[in-house]
Amino acid sequence: MWEQLIRASPSGETLLRIPETARGAAATWGLAQAYRLPIDGRFEAADDWAAFAGWSREFEKRCRASAWLDQARLSDFVADRFLNRMITRPEPVYLSGFDEIAPQQSDLFGAMGEPIRIEPFKHEPTPSFFKFEDASCEIDAAACWALGLLERQPEARIGIVVPDLERRRTKIERTFRDLGEHACHVSLGSPLAETPIVHAALLTLQFGFQGLSLPSLGMLLRSPFTGGFDDEWTLRGLLDARLRRKGMWDFDVARLRDECSSCPELARRLAHFEKMLRRLPSEQRPSDWCGDFARLLDALGWPGDRALNSRESQLVEAWRDLLSDVAALDLTMQSISYDHAFSRLREIALARSFQVEDEGAPVQILGLLEASGLNFEHLWIMGLHDEALPLAATPNPFLPISLQRDYVLPHSSAEVEIGFARKLIERFLASAPDVVLSYPMAESDRMFNPCPLIIGAWQARPQVETPTEAWVARMRTDASFEKVTSDIAPKIEVTSEQSGGASIFRDMAACPFRAFARHRLSARPLEETVPGLSYKDRGNTVHRAMQIIWTELQSHARLLEIVPGDLRDLISRAASAAAGSIPHSIGRVLEQRRLERLLAEWLEIEKSRSPFAVHAAETDRLVSIGGLEVKTRADRVDALPCGSEIILDYKTGKLNSKAWETDRPDEPQLPFYCATNDRPIAAAAFAQIRVGELGFQGLAEPGSALPAMTRMRSEEPSLQQQISRWRAMLENLAENFRDGHADVDPKPKACEHCGLWGLCRIREFENA
Repeated sequence: MWEQLIRASPSGETLLRIPETARGAAATWGLAQAYRLPIDGRFEAADDWAAFAGWSREFEKRCRASAWLDQARLSDFVADRFLNRMITRPEPVYLSGFDEIAPQQSDLFGAMGEPIRIEPFKHEPTPSFFKFEDASCEIDAAACWALGLLERQPEARIGIVVPDLERRRTKIERTFRDLGEHACHVSLGSPLAETPIVHAALLTLQFGFQGLSLPSLGMLLRSPFTGGFDDEWTLRGLLDARLRRKGMWDFDVARLRDECSSCPELARRLAHFEKMLRRLPSEQRPSDWCGDFARLLDALGWPGDRALNSRESQLVEAWRDLLSDVAALDLTMQSISYDHAFSRLREIALARSFQVEDEGAPVQILGLLEASGLNFEHLWIMGLHDEALPLAATPNPFLPISLQRDYVLPHSSAEVEIGFARKLIERFLASAPDVVLSYPMAESDRMFNPCPLIIGAWQARPQVETPTEAWVARMRTDASFEKVTSDIAPKIEVTSEQSGGASIFRDMAACPFRAFARHRLSARPLEETVPGLSYKDRGNTVHRAMQIIWTELQSHARLLEIVPGDLRDLISRAASAAAGSIPHSIGRVLEQRRLERLLAEWLEIEKSRSPFAVHAAETDRLVSIGGLEVKTRADRVDALPCGSEIILDYKTGKLNSKAWETDRPDEPQLPFYCATNDRPIAAAAFAQIRVGELGFQGLAEPGSALPAMTRMRSEEPSLQQQISRWRAMLENLAENFRDGHADVDPKPKACEHCGLWGLCRIREFENA
């Protein structure tokens, strides 16, 4: 209702994020009721304040007209009935954990009778003060501290307070997970929409009305929360990989159904899902949409076939509560579309926090407010630097500043924040007999000092093991291990062609394990997909167009004699054929235009060369080197009148000028072709066909240099000497591959685009 009245107001026309504004206005309305704030003339002094005053009056008017009671005034409603003896006062009333009591709360407690305050146990510990290099070291130390306490006192109640828990949650959960599955409970929840099972439900419903991009569809295909996944999980993973290889991007239900013949159960469910979608009305009440949402999810088998664990069961219940809340929008909405109903559902799911139920975990990790008033046997409060406490004042933007200060609203001034911080610190220091206080000295390029409200001798804590390292060390102490290290795979018995071609040598040069994984285990990461054309797609279109052009031209002489109009036609036909495999018509047109301009510029460079004839273009050749039989393909081989050849490799991306500098070259394809060629070679070069970077880079014999060619080696060997070195290097790589060398030994930056880190576990080596 807040959102509706804001949209209808004059100020609503200028707001871009009305749902967020509505949530802020509703929270401010609750604050105004709790502190008995008058909506007076001070609100007219600023546009935001005046807008809120107008929204509040309209909200109150609508509630009165419909006889609605909002939660912000529920306390007043109940207090009035206590005072008028319409309901019986409870006896007795206990209050615990109230650091501050707002006027509205005070009136409610007064109407209930004189409450009995329960004061927490007050301890007088001698705190320990520690400072750490950064927050990561601080979290590791706190986890090890908790682990040590649990080993000595399994029943101990341990608290860890983190001021910025929301920002640190991922690191904290990952670190404290090593304490045990049920040993730790994090009080702060994550958005319901971000939990895997609810995310799968939202993806399914989004798929129904607007389709999905391939990355999102891949998540749905690989999700265990769809029907038939247990029987088809491998087939669905292969389907995802196949769709990525095809370069498809946008999918609706019909398009996926046409592609999933390899997954019969999924195809059957998609057909049922599609049939239900066709029966949906264009508009209906929110509650009716919620019923249809549930039926659509059931059609695709959500939440899956396997038995759910406790957390997943709680999430399913939270999802059902979410649907009930959306259904309650019937009060303020009449007929809405699928899109509108789904948007509402997703907004609420993103705004709602989910926290798994606490099953009595001994280690409680809490934010500042959650921990207030609790008692522990051991308490560690981290992150106590000068930017964490006291917090900067953040007055409410919808309320006049003077009004907030007059009524001493939370966060309204620096004095309020300092007083609140002092109260928190005093409460924490009395909450346990054993208290540790700590802060990180730095984060990125920011340096911190300790919280100025805490006086203590801050000491650097000695470096400690992480919980994982502590567990590993203890296991090694308590058990006998035999350590076996082997980086040698079974040898290859060469009886036929080895698949992989020149990429075997590129991978062996980059990392022997990568070559073993890709060419002997057939391990492949999923293709990375992007909307439109990828760099790989653009490279393929250039290769294809060049092949078509030179298959027709055949020689430098023909290039010179062809009339400009015919050459333009040839370029246009080659570009059109090369771009023909692009699935989207707009993409095809744009790529064809790009190719036409780029290839026209490139052929002008080719015209300035000495005479040649094209001997081969994209032609396969089977060769033997180092005991391996592999297939190679040069992008182009030009024959010179003297009988020697020039080997060209097209490059459309960035080219490293030192790609041939070491015995582990980044680009071994040209060296491989040269080392296995049976004719004399006059030059070996990369043809750089890239907008703004057109030219040749490589090596050539005297008198055979290509136009404006950049030399690829800083040394000065002749091309023939270089080919001899390449042959020796390639034979060594081939022999190592054949003999099973598979050590994890990547070159610098080789891991950046490998995609096989989970298989070689290189990061575990780096952290060892």
